[in-house]
Amino acid sequence: MLERGVDLSRWSSFGTPSIAEWAATVRTVPELERALAECRGLSLPTTVLRGGTNVLLRSRVPGCVIRAGIRGISTIEGKEHVDVTAGSGESWHELVRWSIGRGLSGIENLALIPGTVGAAPIQNIGAYGVELSETLRMVRAVDRGTGESLSIEAAACELAYRDSVFKTRLSNRLVITAIVLRLSRTFRPVLGYPDVARELVRMGSRTTSAAVAEAVIRVRRRKLPSPRAIGNAGSFFKNPVIGAALLGQLRAALPSLPARDAGAGNARVPAAALIDACGFKGRQRGRVGVWHRQPLVLVNRGGATANEILDLADEIRVTVINHFGVALELEPSVIGEDGPSP
Repeated sequence: MLERGVDLSRWSSFGTPSIAEWAATVRTVPELERALAECRGLSLPTTVLRGGTNVLLRSRVPGCVIRAGIRGISTIEGKEHVDVTAGSGESWHELVRWSIGRGLSGIENLALIPGTVGAAPIQNIGAYGVELSETLRMVRAVDRGTGESLSIEAAACELAYRDSVFKTRLSNRLVITAIVLRLSRTFRPVLGYPDVARELVRMGSRTTSAAVAEAVIRVRRRKLPSPRAIGNAGSFFKNPVIGAALLGQLRAALPSLPARDAGAGNARVPAAALIDACGFKGRQRGRVGVWHRQPLVLVNRGGATANEILDLADEIRVTVINHFGVALELEPSVIGEDGPSP
């Protein structure tokens, strides 16, 4: 099942050159269990890739890279809600479309987020006023060390802004095989973001879950590049949380800076606005650049390495902290190391 010296450049949306020491593609839970058993037998550390849309791969990845493509959707029907179980290898956007087609609501604002279902709880994906945490009921996984199958209730997933237990203390322990969402039969629109509300007005259609999803899709397509057209991982920086005093200082320089309550007297501000104010929108550095419509997005213009992308990210972070005193944190996971191919 394991292959040696596998080219990973097509396994991530950035498309950076990268070679895995070993790799395996699994499509069922039994295949995953067998691959993990082989890795344990060879004492290989494991790295799990799903859609590869929120990672940046360095030139070599030691151990074994497992590409999980477990599919399948099933439901448990209730009067007001439906519990939907989706395999980790399902396309997230197609799951959104599937739910809308069955009259289920709760994730329509998350339309067109790239990647697979298995990555959604790791990042606690969110967009336009909705986060996965609002509908997630359970995560199913396999323990890499023991091969044991586990079910983890949403409350134990420690979901936070672009964060979860799967990115912290369980990051190297579990492989997610499926998630369970509780979706509603009653549509309750979330229209707090002006871009989406304006798009709905332009569309001139009745406000339904399908219409909200279409509005989100149109807004995202205008702002964000498709990974199929140009290498990227979506937002490269998280929106930072700052205190009230720093927010006051920022608004003295940027009067129109929006902010959302982050609790404990703090506010979350858009990293894009800070990066834009530093003049990075559309800037190029050789084979990498900042997307001209959305400064949160770094792009591989062709043939770029992970280090070239990270160098531009570092330039942005240093400039933003020097100008505004705000430290930006990377959103994608950086995987692997530099050096000759395994």
